[in-house]
Amino acid sequence: MERDKWISEVMDSTNQIVKVLPDDGLFFKIQNKLKVKKTIAKEWVWLAAASIIILLSINIRVIYKELQTEKEIEETVLIAAVSDSNQFYLR
Repeated sequence: MERDKWISEVMDSTNQIVKVLPDDGLFFKIQNKLKVKKTIAKEWVWLAAASIIILLSINIRVIYKELQTEKEIEETVLIAAVSDSNQFYLR
């Protein structure tokens, strides 16, 4: 009996709840914050592009020098294999 009374009191307590409506402007404020697009300044975009170009050019130069060094080593090895003397310099 006591249990049924407690259950009915709990169920009846929901009848006293008043629905709260937010301020009309609140919804529009939230919508405006969602619609605002964050933009990046053009200076930062140019800085990033310039940095990428500089890094690419440095990488290409390093790779090119490494290939040239490997080519020179191969030529030296080839000359040493063909030459009968230990003299690598031409007069």
